[in-house]
Formats: sequence, C-alpha cells, structure tokens
Amino acid sequence: MPLSDFEGFEKLSPKFLVVAPGKRLSWQYHHRRSEIWRLIEGVAGVATSSTDEQGDVQILAIGDLVRSECGDRHRLVGLDGWGVLAEIWQHTDPDHPSDEDDIVRVQDDFGR
Repeated sequence: MPLSDFEGFEKLSPKFLVVAPGKRLSWQYHHRRSEIWRLIEGVAGVATSSTDEQGDVQILAIGDLVRSECGDRHRLVGLDGWGVLAEIWQHTDPDHPSDEDDIVRVQDDFGR
C-alpha cells in the first residue's frame, strides 16, 4: 500500500478484522470514515454497493485491497476458511473522528 493512500487524512486508525468460515459481518456504512482493507491471511469475500441493496460477493486473494468511501455499503464474508484483514480507518471529520458508534447497520446476522 503506497503512502499516498494515506495523504490528506489527519487521523488514521488501524485494526485487524477476522471472519470465520461461513459467517458475515454486518451490511453497513459510516458517516465519518472511509476504510481500506487488505486480505493478509486466509480466504474472505467482500460485498459492496452505493445503496442498501447488497452487491455480489467478490472473492479476495491475499494482498487484495478494498476501498470503501464514506457512505459506501460494505460487508466482509467468510468463505471456506478463516480470513484475516488489515483495516485502516481514514477519519473524514478530524474534529469528530469516527468510532464504533459510527456504524450504520443495514442488516446484521448477529442482531446488533
């Protein structure tokens, strides 16, 4: 990932995501952050859309990069094995950085 991917953002927050085989994280979006995901181990899929209707699941290969702009709907999907992704939050409002309360869940298998 080139350093230019991070230019223009005063605050970044790194995370790791882990998705279990056959599970789906929530179909969601955010008001105060964009995200960059990179599959670093295992297998996973991702669905994205600019609307509440979920798109097709794209199967990721190790090293693949996914960008989700502020407001884009997205979901991480577990496939035949565990998947591990590096995630960078790019806070779009430096005066009010994104947090876990900035998750708008359109659909969630876990009832959150």
